[in-house]
Amino acid sequence: MTEQATAPSPRSADGTNRRAPRRTPHGDAWGALTRTHAEISGRLQEALAAADLPPLPWYEVLAAVAEVPEQRMKMGELAEALVITRGGLTKLIDRLIKAGLMERALCATDRRVSYATLLPAGAELLAEMRPVVIAELRSAFAGSLSAAEAKQLRDTLDRVRVGACGAA
Repeated sequence: MTEQATAPSPRSADGTNRRAPRRTPHGDAWGALTRTHAEISGRLQEALAAADLPPLPWYEVLAAVAEVPEQRMKMGELAEALVITRGGLTKLIDRLIKAGLMERALCATDRRVSYATLLPAGAELLAEMRPVVIAELRSAFAGSLSAAEAKQLRDTLDRVRVGACGAA
């Protein structure tokens, strides 16, 4: 056995192990998830650029708002859905407004709340972007996962998210 394997673990005053193992199955899963996300996001960005379309964050905002009733969403809820800071979302929405794709409206009953609303031009752009994104996702996933395995992966990730965040 190596010296490292036989040496006693350093312990803190309360008796707990101060040196955690370098790798764990859960840490490895997290690393694989983040690397996969980065790789596929890069592929999506490249595919959109090759089609002379706006960047992936624009697609993500347009798609998120298009999927909700009335195609409008509270800014705070949109930031949470996109996992982006409110400040980052404000800057992104400002660019989409400037491009004529969205508008921002204040809530009639609570002036602290504002909504991001999809405009017809935003829906048209989303319709152009969506086939590019779908094709790239199909290419990224179909070679490795069946539709059933993709659903199982989604269900597993949803279960982890709910367990970690208490989200529904």
